[in-house]
Amino acid sequence: MRNMIWQKGFTLVELVVTIAVLCIVLTIATVSFKDTIWRNQVNTAANDLISAFNYARSEAVTRSVVVAACRSENVNETVPSCSTGISGWETGYIVFVDTNGNGSRDTGEDLLRVFAGPKGNVTMIGDANVANNIRYAATGFLSSGGSGTVEVKNDSKTIDVVLSQNGRVASD
Repeated sequence: MRNMIWQKGFTLVELVVTIAVLCIVLTIATVSFKDTIWRNQVNTAANDLISAFNYARSEAVTRSVVVAACRSENVNETVPSCSTGISGWETGYIVFVDTNGNGSRDTGEDLLRVFAGPKGNVTMIGDANVANNIRYAATGFLSSGGSGTVEVKNDSKTIDVVLSQNGRVASD
């Protein structure tokens, strides 16, 4: 009998097949992970907007004054202001005491909080009643002309942030 020498290792075909299967699995995982990130960006943006609206309502009731939240494209400035010439709430928004109730931050009105816009390709478009701003009366009810909806979305997910006339905020 001859001594047989067994070689240990993989053949080239086995190695190529293994690498091909690994590439397919990684591609599927990457696409799935990317979609998860996009959905989370929408969730975060909607939750931040809800937080801002709830904060404005709480401050209006606590301070017994009108408090507003408005879109702002200059949230990083020393004195951020309201903007009406932009597409949506995604550039950022501010909450302030609206002494004269006009929905726009004027000189002397206290800035309460600044919210930067969401990360990623999220858009936040409000309907006519909440396109530019919302205002809460001292009662906590909306004083800005009725209920409204802000649609928060990207390519993967859409969430509607709904404001009722009584000032409550919910998401659909």
